[in-house]
Amino acid sequence: MKLASPLAWLDRARRAALALVSCALVACEETPPASYPANAADAADADDPAASASYDADAYADDDPSAVTDFRSTLDPHGAWVDDPEYGTVWLPRADVVGADFTPYVTAGHWTYEGDWIWVSDYEWGWAPFHYGRWVWIEGRGWAWIPGRVYRGAWVVWSVGDGGYAYLGWSPWPPLWIWRGGAAVRIGFAVYPRYVYCPHGDVFAPVVATHVAAGPHAAVVASHMRPFAQTGARGVNAGMSAGRAPTPAHLGIDASHVARPAPGERGLARAQQFARPSSAAAMGGRAPSIPARRGGASGALHAPSQRAPSHGAPSRGAPSRGAGSRGGGGRHR
Repeated sequence: MKLASPLAWLDRARRAALALVSCALVACEETPPASYPANAADAADADDPAASASYDADAYADDDPSAVTDFRSTLDPHGAWVDDPEYGTVWLPRADVVGADFTPYVTAGHWTYEGDWIWVSDYEWGWAPFHYGRWVWIEGRGWAWIPGRVYRGAWVVWSVGDGGYAYLGWSPWPPLWIWRGGAAVRIGFAVYPRYVYCPHGDVFAPVVATHVAAGPHAAVVASHMRPFAQTGARGVNAGMSAGRAPTPAHLGIDASHVARPAPGERGLARAQQFARPSSAAAMGGRAPSIPARRGGASGALHAPSQRAPSHGAPSRGAPSRGAGSRGGGGRHR
């Protein structure tokens, strides 16, 4: 048997070392920051410890089974429900409705701000999947929606630039549970964000999709971004909001350039009306079947699914130092 030369062995050792370093960096980059709340209730409980023992009779838990049925009449004409082996019951919008390059909170809509970030969708049915539930990328299927029953202006997490780098990133809020047989099952693997990035000055553009970084440029932007953290450790986040998102003022966006929700915006009004059983009933919403803690906590999660999904990525974008992005990211046990 012919032995490899010392130089060949040295080259192999160098490449092995680089591979180990790369794996370590990816593992560190994809670890979601501790500031990501599990859901709206976790955010509330972090500020108010008593919330965990307080229930709201006129509210839904995010994992109330009504989430699986209440949105069907709205979404059925525009997509299909499937039982995915990894993510359970999900809704897939039709490509002829949203386009082949559809991305939640990017395609066909724009950002507004009124005490919190609010996504205003151009789709007639957009009041449902952009204010309730979670979006997840599934390899071979594309973006899929996991039902949830708690309202929010936009279920997203955020990424901000280092040291005044004037870009804002956002991603659909990663899910914590899936639906199997009409029951919520806490997932046994982590799903990391897939960020998109937009210059501060274009965040409130009427068609924000045309301003999102793509291709090689997205990779450059991603190298300057980090996940947003709520509280100001070492003073880094001074001026940020008490919530889980940076305020326009913190981003240096003048108040005169901040878009506000239009008075009487139909989709937003419908989404908000559907948030409480007392008002959702007139729209066909079912009564809640599990108690809801104030803030919308999950109420009856079952044991976690232990199957980790395969890796997949959307077609454009670049990996972020904070987590996954449109072109990278991952899911781990």
